[in-house]
Amino acid sequence: MPKTLNSLMKHLRDSGIDINGSGQKRRLKNIGYYHGYKGYRFAGKAANRLPLTDFSQVAALYDLDTQLKALFYSRVMAIETALKNYTLEAVLRDAKSEAFEDIWRKSLADYRSCTGGTYRKAWEKRQRLRGEIDSIIFYNHKSRDVIGHFRDADKDIPIWAIFEVMTLGNFGSFYECLDRRVKTAIVRDIGMPFNLDSEQRLKDMIFTLKDFRNAIAHNGVVLDVRFQSGSINTGVAQLLKQETCVGKIDFTDITDYVILLVYLMRRMGFTKTECKQLVAGYEAILERYRSELPINIYSKLIKTSTRGKLTALRQFVSNG
Repeated sequence: MPKTLNSLMKHLRDSGIDINGSGQKRRLKNIGYYHGYKGYRFAGKAANRLPLTDFSQVAALYDLDTQLKALFYSRVMAIETALKNYTLEAVLRDAKSEAFEDIWRKSLADYRSCTGGTYRKAWEKRQRLRGEIDSIIFYNHKSRDVIGHFRDADKDIPIWAIFEVMTLGNFGSFYECLDRRVKTAIVRDIGMPFNLDSEQRLKDMIFTLKDFRNAIAHNGVVLDVRFQSGSINTGVAQLLKQETCVGKIDFTDITDYVILLVYLMRRMGFTKTECKQLVAGYEAILERYRSELPINIYSKLIKTSTRGKLTALRQFVSNG
């Protein structure tokens, strides 16, 4: 039988979390049981329980997470849009056409440079991409004007219209299937380094951002990076360390995602002021909740290396 709010409060008290009064009862109701307790009782994985003793600590964790998502959302969306635009420009230039069928034949041809088992896997990825794009067109032709317009006019749907309705995951698959010459054009335009296989690293970054973006957009917990769907290629950390001079990057805490956002923003020509605002906003949020949360809770989420990383990141922005 579903628990009432009163019984949920009793359950929290039985779990060692002090919660009392109409104010905390209302707060629990407003933020929900999952976010109010379940989502914040551990860091990263269920076995890593946080030493919570009072509902005010749970509420502070919820507020910390919410403010981080609000800070990151517009930046992640701006980067997603920019990545698509850099890619769109390179694809149109390579295929000399905006028709998807022309791009499919000319530019989405990474598999041709592969051999043996690698060839088969790359060919299969390309075929899966075709299925993804066909599904995107089918599921959006009724609800999205940009697709429906070309359907009603019996015209080929241009690649830019498909990009409008692509998820970041779809886009990552699209980028992965591009011929290496197109990937090279993209990373050169962004300004990524020549010596660290930037073509591959950008793909890794896109899928890293995909998990991050989805957690933000769907109100998942982000502050302990539990949203990661798999390991992140160590080459991403190597590239970021070389480019930003920030050490100890391993994507086991949220600060490293700030570094990734700032790096891409700066390489894409976002202003120094925009980048500094992101870093300053992140620092301000951390400072507030470092004073509101017990150190034995805060330190399980935010590493002691954070301050040094942000100092180096500000220097990268100033020098960039």
